Parts: sequence; structure tokens; C-alpha cells
Amino acid sequence: MFPAKSAMTSCLKRNRNSLTYVGLVSLLAFILTACQPAKIAEIEPKDNTNTTATQDLKDLLPPERTPSTEDLSDTPTVDPLVRLIEPAPAVIGLRAPEALTEEKIKIAILLPLSGPTAAVGNDLLRAANIALFDLGNGQLELLPLDTKGTPRGAESAAAEALVSGAELILGPLFSSSVATVRPLARERGVNVITFSTDTTVAGDGVYVMGLTVGQQIKRAMEFAYRQGLFNFAVLAPNSPYGDAVVKNVTETSTALGLSLDRTVRYPTDVPAGSQDLHEIAKILGDYGLRQKQLEKEIELYAAKEDAESKAYVKRLEKLDTFGEVTFDALIIPEGGARLKELASLVSYYDVDPEVVQFIGTGLWEDPSLSAEPALVGGWFSAPAPEKAAAFQKRFTELYGYQPSRIASLAYDAMALAGVMALDPADIRFSRDAIENPSGFTGYDGIFRFPENGIAERGLAVLEVGPKKQLVLEPEPESFAPALN
Repeated sequence: MFPAKSAMTSCLKRNRNSLTYVGLVSLLAFILTACQPAKIAEIEPKDNTNTTATQDLKDLLPPERTPSTEDLSDTPTVDPLVRLIEPAPAVIGLRAPEALTEEKIKIAILLPLSGPTAAVGNDLLRAANIALFDLGNGQLELLPLDTKGTPRGAESAAAEALVSGAELILGPLFSSSVATVRPLARERGVNVITFSTDTTVAGDGVYVMGLTVGQQIKRAMEFAYRQGLFNFAVLAPNSPYGDAVVKNVTETSTALGLSLDRTVRYPTDVPAGSQDLHEIAKILGDYGLRQKQLEKEIELYAAKEDAESKAYVKRLEKLDTFGEVTFDALIIPEGGARLKELASLVSYYDVDPEVVQFIGTGLWEDPSLSAEPALVGGWFSAPAPEKAAAFQKRFTELYGYQPSRIASLAYDAMALAGVMALDPADIRFSRDAIENPSGFTGYDGIFRFPENGIAERGLAVLEVGPKKQLVLEPEPESFAPALN
């Protein structure tokens, strides 16, 4: 049920001038449960046609429920993103309609709307349109442009966006496309918020919105450190993703004064069930060495005649190895069937998950992992699951299918753009506005952009439970330092 119109109007007219910091939106707990917009129908991508906000909203609504202008004006808007203020967060309304001018504020979104990755691109576009609808700001004009999933396509899309007067670019999705968009945007003084996770493209007006592996690794390792784990090992694929994991584990270990005991890599093309994976698991756990240690221990006590020694030898003879590994936490940045296979093999070759804490990345955000006993009790960091589920549910109700996991990034980016659009023309979408240290929040939790352009995020720490994923430590509510 919508809140009373008078209460909503009061919220919309709340004074913003006293706020000195950009900050956190109370996005989900209050707003999304209280205010649900009219159901939105699926929209198909159009061929590089600039679509205004009014057109987008009309296209998004089912034909049988397309409202008149009067109907839309009576529909309460939803604040998808608001700002953190001191000393405590509060819901801040959008500007009252009468305070808006007729000036159009153009925001381009560059996505692969055709080609092999069109499905993901269209998920992102639909998520952005949900945010646009929630913003309820008639000034905003969203310009969806097709990159075709190629650098050249992204370059053409960026050129069209800039000629059309876009003041901010959301996207593109791939880092290779960012390289062609960056010089064009920089020449026009337009900033770019990309959905890529490649941190090497960040900086100089390009902001990486994607959920990076560095954020996930740092959060999980900091939590493990506070639980008394100091010696880490990594079992990672020979891939750019694996390289990024090893780099970030090394950096975090140095920053926290932890020990990186060992790093073991494996080829990505090793077939399931391969003997090579067995050998890799043995190497990781010093299986051969610990077998020899067992033989020596049995030999040491086998010659003794006392009952205690004989009982001890009988217990040893039931073991495969003797002694524990030299690390107390193992990071496995894998997902799906390969993760389950590796965890099972590592456990089989005596890296005991009851003794060694298994830790993963966002790839572990998979309910099916509970079916693998070796992974139950494993830790990883990710956006708060209830918020992620809320977005998935909302998207599914509107479009009739489950979107890709990253679709929520486009909602948060569009909502962020909508909040910044409320600022005066000379500062909206500026680097100072984007880099405000107090940050924002959305479906993927709190985030802020430092000067280096790589989003800092407040993630939750989760555990793989026997039936479902459990929250060990919730996401932080702000970037303020914890008080002692």
C-alpha cells in the first residue's frame, strides 16, 4: 500500500540545503516495502534510438495498464537512493515537482543490446529503467545505446551519446570498451561509471562500479583475521581472475601482517575427474610429506610393548597422513561444479575443513554449494543476501524471469545519477560529487568512489550453511570508523 499522499508530499519537500555530505540511502527496508510502482512490462531494445524518460516509462508499462498523465502524477514516487547525513542517516525526498525546470538532464547508458552478451545488456537496461521509474523525475532523459559488445561499437555509442548532450555515461560493460570510450568522454569533460570489474581501467574520470574481487577478498580476510586466522593459502586458476585474487591476497596479507603460506595454481582447461587435479590437491596439502611423517610415527612406536603405545599405533594405522598443514585458511576463488570438485578433493587428501577454514569469493554466492559437505562452514563476502533477493524478486515480478546477478548494478548506478541530478548544473555529475567520501547505498549495499575510481563497498560476510547461506557479519551501514 502506498503511504498517504500528504506524507509523501511532505517528504518530497524536505529541505536539502542543510546537508553537507553526500551519503547513504535507506533504500530497501523502508522504501521498497512501502512503495511499489505500477507493474512494468518487458521492453525490447531499440536500435540506438535516444529514448526520453517519458517514452521509457510508457514503453515499460503493460499496454492494458498504460496510465494517463494524470494517473502518473498521482502515483507516489520511490526514493531509490538518498544521502548519508551527519549525525544519523535519514530518508531524503526528491525535489518537489514545482521546483523542477523544463531543462532535460541527459544520461547515457552504453550496453551490449545485441550480440552474444545481449541478454546481460538488456537485464542491465531494464534494471536502469526500474530506477528511472522510481526516481519520478521528468527532467531525466535516459539514452540507451548499443555497444554490440565490441570496443568499436562502444566508441560509436559514446560518440552518439556525447553529441546528444549526455552529461554522464553509465557503462560500458567490458573493460576493452572502456578504453575506446574514455578519450571521447574526457575530451567533453564527461565522467564514466562503468559496470566492469577491471580495476586497471579506473581513474581519470572513469569509475568502476562492478563488484571487484579485491573488495571481496579484503572483506573476507579482514573478518578471518579478527577470528584469529593468520596463515593463508590460495588455490587459484591460471586465469586473469586467479591473478587478481593472488594479487589482492598478497596485498591484504601485507597490509594486515598475515602470512601467505603458499599459492598453488591450476590450468583452467583441466577436465573434471582429471588425475592432474588429484595431484594438485596432494601438492596443496603436502600429502606425500605427511604420509612419510605417518610412517615414521608408526615406526617410532611400533617396537614398544606397552598397551598405550600399541593402542596409539592402531589409531595411526587408520590415518592417511600425520600432522596438520601449515596454513589455517584456504582461499579457493572458484564457483559451480569446479569448486565442488576441488573442495572435495582437497578434503579427501587431508586438508580438513574442520581444521582449515575454507574461504571463497563472490562466486560462492550459490545456494547449491550446501550440497557439498566440504564447503559447509566456508566463508565468503557478498552484498547482503536479503537486498539481493529483494531486487531479484522485484525484477522477476516486473519482467517474468530472473535477471543476471549484476543487473542490480545498473539500478544503483541510475539511482546514483538521479540523486546527483538534483544538484546545481555546475556541479552535478562532477568528480567531487561522485567522489563524496560519505558514500551512497543501493541494492548492493553501501559504496563510494575514492579518487582512484574503484568503488569501495560495505559487504556482508556469509557462511555456507547445511541448507542455506547464513549471515555471519552484516554489511556496515556507513563508512564511519567503528567506535571503540
